[in-house]
Amino acid sequence: MKKLFLLLFLATQSFALTLEQVKVALKENAIPQDSVEMNLRVTVKAPSVYQQTDVYMVKKGTGKSYTEIKSNFLKKRSIVNKGKMKIVDLKTSKTQIVDYNEESLKSESYANFNPLDSGEWSEPKFYSEDVYTIQGSAGTIYYNKKKNRIEKVEAVKGRANTLTVFSYDANNKMKKMEVSVIVNGYESVVTTEILRMQKSDKAPDTLFDF
Repeated sequence: MKKLFLLLFLATQSFALTLEQVKVALKENAIPQDSVEMNLRVTVKAPSVYQQTDVYMVKKGTGKSYTEIKSNFLKKRSIVNKGKMKIVDLKTSKTQIVDYNEESLKSESYANFNPLDSGEWSEPKFYSEDVYTIQGSAGTIYYNKKKNRIEKVEAVKGRANTLTVFSYDANNKMKKMEVSVIVNGYESVVTTEILRMQKSDKAPDTLFDF
């Protein structure tokens, strides 16, 4: 009987996974957000709505960023350097320079693919095979331990049911994030395609001059 309990205990421990282990593993598998260059395409589909936005963003250190956002309604460039931010309306060429106190740019939210970066989360619970669930303030994360990646996130808030599904390439690099929101039977889908993502070490420093 004691041997049986010991075997059950060891089996349980073999499935054990901590929240900290998940956070570390995801961080090791990702390009640091303060040293990244990327091209994204964000598509919004909803009843009577279709909008596509292209985003080019470069971050080189905590105090330098370059962002271009282009859609049918908005064409804007933002450059942050040395506590200042230059904003250019690419439609009118109107420019303004304002103080920047390291607050997050709205454009940076396009590249926020890891829900564990904010909010409160519980310890992972074994779900099936290599998948664990993590309950938190933003819903339920389904994490694949073997592949070291988030498969999907489910959330219910009020009348809104949200499902976020992540897609990866053959090298386990994220290629797409699709967010489906259903409210009162109507669905809206926001798809973020990662057209390119790499370290920004080759981006010229002149990109941030103004």
